Amino acid sequence: MSAYRRVLLGDLLHQRREVVHPRNRPEGKAIFVGLEHIESGTGRRLGLVDIEMSELTGRKPAFRQGDVVYGYLRPYLNKVWVAEFDGLCSVDQYVYSVSEEANAEYVAWFLRSPLFLERAPINVAPGQLPRIRTEEVALVSIDLPSLPDQRRIANELRSQMETVERARLSAERELEGIAALPATLLRRAFLGEV
Repeated sequence: MSAYRRVLLGDLLHQRREVVHPRNRPEGKAIFVGLEHIESGTGRRLGLVDIEMSELTGRKPAFRQGDVVYGYLRPYLNKVWVAEFDGLCSVDQYVYSVSEEANAEYVAWFLRSPLFLERAPINVAPGQLPRIRTEEVALVSIDLPSLPDQRRIANELRSQMETVERARLSAERELEGIAALPATLLRRAFLGEV
């Protein structure tokens, strides 16, 4: 395993500032992935929406395949996704291209981590939801191993999270069965089966 070096996220992440705006009369179809389509903590995409760009009601940041799409509104929700395709997202998400010295998935896992939240200055203004500005994201430090180690760590994290998800689903099924037991017992009792 290689030695880690500490760098700032601003040295690795470059904000993509491409925005599709209704006033520019865009045409064609696009794919929209908003905060509601990203699972907290895992970065798993839960859905998407096919949209007609001529019907946009507000501006939408554009992302490219491989970009890190970061939900900066309520950052503790850890809604961070590595784009699997080109599309559009909500204005509550930053879009970052990742430098060649970093693996996008490794950086995304860091952005989802409690360590990132400990190092990040999250603003909470009265009457507003917590948020973090892009220049504040840039000032957070990350420990960066070699690129091959970043890929290995990201793959291992993905594999372990998939194992956790399978265990969670199994436990939920068991709990559903347990919750149904009282009704099953009552039914059997009054059908003369007890």
